Amino acid sequence: MIVIAVVMAVTFLLNVVKVAQPIFGVQAVGYGFFAMLRYALIENPIESLKSVTEDITSFYKLKQENDYYRSQLEMLALYKAELEEAYRQIAQLKELADIQTAANEYELTSAKVIYRSYDTFNHALVINRGSNDGVKVNQAVITTRGLIGKVAEVFDDSAIVRLLTTQDVQNKVSVKIQLSPSASAEAVLERYDPNRGAFILQLLDTNSAVVKDMTVISSGLGGVFPAGLLVGTVTEVEQLVNAIGMKIYVSPSANFRSFDYVFVVDYVQEVPLP
Repeated sequence: MIVIAVVMAVTFLLNVVKVAQPIFGVQAVGYGFFAMLRYALIENPIESLKSVTEDITSFYKLKQENDYYRSQLEMLALYKAELEEAYRQIAQLKELADIQTAANEYELTSAKVIYRSYDTFNHALVINRGSNDGVKVNQAVITTRGLIGKVAEVFDDSAIVRLLTTQDVQNKVSVKIQLSPSASAEAVLERYDPNRGAFILQLLDTNSAVVKDMTVISSGLGGVFPAGLLVGTVTEVEQLVNAIGMKIYVSPSANFRSFDYVFVVDYVQEVPLP
């Protein structure tokens, strides 16, 4: 405290007292000493403190700018993801429009998937079309890539679709394997093997020669699914040991893990002429 008091007193004297005549000798040395002391103890610390304060202020402003730009980059990533999802949905809608234009023999009702539980992901889903839209039980449901299931329950403005990938043993489909442009073999889609990611077919005509890459479509014989809906492609034919027949594995044409829009197929059976 004494040192500070002395320094302040000397500083006051050096700033107030005017030197009216040239300073020589000891007086000049004393004045220079006190001037250096004032600079070292007062002016330099004040300038240093001012510089530090300005640096802290600049750093704080820079941090605010960095936080702002970082938030903008995060929003840019969000907008990019939303844009990519919009492009994906637009592509699906274009494909659905092409299917609707091409499938003149069916009456198609477009629908959007509104619920798909993780617990029943491979078994069922809910669409936003119901009895008010003309949807009925057992109508086939397709995507742009092929058959995925049928309507199991119908409500006023929604419906439950049972997928072909369900493990329900009652969910069988009459299909036919296209052996050539003019010949086919009747078969039954018995179940879906989740380990192989393929349908298992039972061939009704054991004399037919089925090989890999043959196309499988719905036959229309079961009275539920109309004929000609794409089911998949033969990936493997396994001869049964000690049994007559073969086990046929079919890779689904539809992607059961990723779709947002579907078509409900209105199938009207033709009445034979008398």
